[in-house]
Amino acid sequence: MHSRFTGLIGVLVGLAAMAAACKSDPLSDHDGTPAAISLDFAELDLAVGATATVTASVLDGRSLALEELVTFATRAAGTAGVAVDPTYAPNPATSSRAVVSALAAGATYVVATGAGLTDSVKVVVLPVTFDGALSSTTPTRGDTLTISSTAVLKFDPATVSVSFPTAGAATVVSKTADAVKVLVPFTAAPGPLTISGIAVTYVAGLTVSLNTASSVTASGDKWAAASSWQTAPDITSMLPASGGSSFLVSTATSVNNAAVCPENALGFGSTGPCMMFKFTLAAPATVSFTTSWAGTASAPDIDVYACSDSTVANFGTACFEDGGAGATGSLPQTTGNHAYPAGTHWFVIEIFGGGTTASITTTITAP
Repeated sequence: MHSRFTGLIGVLVGLAAMAAACKSDPLSDHDGTPAAISLDFAELDLAVGATATVTASVLDGRSLALEELVTFATRAAGTAGVAVDPTYAPNPATSSRAVVSALAAGATYVVATGAGLTDSVKVVVLPVTFDGALSSTTPTRGDTLTISSTAVLKFDPATVSVSFPTAGAATVVSKTADAVKVLVPFTAAPGPLTISGIAVTYVAGLTVSLNTASSVTASGDKWAAASSWQTAPDITSMLPASGGSSFLVSTATSVNNAAVCPENALGFGSTGPCMMFKFTLAAPATVSFTTSWAGTASAPDIDVYACSDSTVANFGTACFEDGGAGATGSLPQTTGNHAYPAGTHWFVIEIFGGGTTASITTTITAP
């Protein structure tokens, strides 16, 4: 009895061993067969000039790395470069590595290929400077500077601003997604501009502040001729249409012309100097001039007004034709809306006293 039971156990064990030997492996067909590319990154975010490495392997159906060579290529060579990492030598050779170089702002892909398979890493290259074109790198103070966007860096009109070294934010004349126009301040030091409100188009919702790649050096004075009635710059073309506005950035002239400044000539105690700007109306027009400056209401004390004649002897009746609302010791000063008759007029900025200033901004509006 005992011997027969023992023999039965032996038979059962043998049958179990045979069953195990005959059972199939569902993954056995995938051993050693390339099935996928494995990359250590899905996305690389790099600043221009930076580098990073990407490692890739060919995997079989069991996710085991195979000794297969992986090559790398970039879809946009101008945005990101890629090259084999010469320092990488794994043993066994079951992976390959490349060095990715961030060359210019934009987004692209680095494609990995091996054993007939491909996969890719998204590469986002973020700017470190703004390289949009400037209309000039040596603009005249008081003149208009135009800054253009690039293919991938645009301007957010709602938030864009431009600052000059030592001068702060410049007066914006106009702004769109593709161009911003500003007036060059008289207090600007040489150096790159700082632009805020730059929209990085290839990263949803991202706006940044960047310095320009180019340095800007301002010089001269667009309105130097404003020290004389005879050479007064003509600003007729700057007068806005109804509901519009325009801007004029000027400085206090260094010319001692107090003798022809209306408030001085009329004995009001002005020290001068004064700056004159001519405008000619073909028909009556209502215009307002509002002037502000770097300083306080008394240092310097600046008055603004309009004259219908440039003859000193006629200042008593020809000047303050706007009513004198801009000669009150305030900061800013404004003439308020005044209906000027057809003909030639002169807008005057006169320093009544309290020193001088390098920055005077006038806003011209039409109701």
